[in-house]
This record gives sequence, structure tokens and C-alpha cells, in this order.
Amino acid sequence: TMGVIEQRAADIFLTVSQAVATQNGLVEHHVPYEVIPNFLPDDGDTIAGDSAPYVAQLPAGEFLLFVGALGHSKGVDVLLRAYAGLRDAPPLVLIGYETPEWPMLAEHCPPNVIVLKDWPRHAVMAAWQRSLLALAPSIWAEPFGIVIIEAMSAGRPVIASRTGGPVDLVADGETGFLIEPGNVLA
Repeated sequence: TMGVIEQRAADIFLTVSQAVATQNGLVEHHVPYEVIPNFLPDDGDTIAGDSAPYVAQLPAGEFLLFVGALGHSKGVDVLLRAYAGLRDAPPLVLIGYETPEWPMLAEHCPPNVIVLKDWPRHAVMAAWQRSLLALAPSIWAEPFGIVIIEAMSAGRPVIASRTGGPVDLVADGETGFLIEPGNVLA
């Protein structure tokens, strides 16, 4: 949170989500702010690059998709436990980059999980186009959740944690579902 001097130095604060405004004390201290969410460029689906070698690594049929840091804060461990409890589920694809805890989490990958690392954005956008739905199970209060609007730009519903910025993005029961962070059963 900021001090009184910082608050008085600005006419208005701009945040990417209501969660950021709340976490920074703007709401509590009645500091003027406006939420201006992140966005995707209008040419987002025409990003240059050959996606074919990447897309060839995806399952041929339907699959569930997670994109992000392969770590605890993004809820990967929760997702892996939840996926392990499903029967007859489509493959789960994780696209992301390693975090320090990933090697330990990787030891607990259930069958039918495909891990793909360090993809360029154009290939990730192609994966969203092919996916069944998006999974964003963060356990921390995401400031925004750009992967959510990427998935939605591809017309994919989202299952996300009810914390932080995703609450501003997912209309629960309409554009996806919001679940309690860390709730494996949900």
C-alpha cells in the first residue's frame, strides 16, 4: 500500500483490475482510481510465426489447456491433483516455463498430461484455438490474468480461481466457472 504523500501526488490511479485497486488500499482509503483492463491487440490472431511445428505436438482431438508458469502460485499442483481424479477426461496440456518447484511437481504428473515448454505467443494462440477449454487455477490473487482473455478471444470457456483479476474477467456460469483457490474437488 502507498502512503498519504503518494496518494496526494496523483489525481487518479489506473489499475488493471478491481483486485489491484483493493490490494493497494485504493478502495479502503477512498483514493480515486479507475480500472482499465489489459487487452489483446486487434491483430492478435494474425501474429507472425510458423505455428505448425508447435501445433503438431498437441493432441489430435479435444484437450484441456493451461498456459502459464509451471509452479505452485499458478495452481499447477492443484490442477494436477484435480486432473488425476477425473475419469475419461481429455488430455491435459500444460504450456509454460519452468519454475524452481517444477521438477518436484513434474514427478506427480498423472497419465495423459502433456507438458510443452517455452512456446512463442503465436503458437500459444494457435493452441487456444484448438483447445476445449482454459484452466487458470491460480492460488494467489492474480493482478489480471492475460491468459484468460487469450482463451476467451479464441471463444473458449474458462475455469479460473475466484481470486484477483480473474473475478473481473469470468462471468461465473456464463463465460466459464469460478472456483475457490486450491479447491481440488471444485
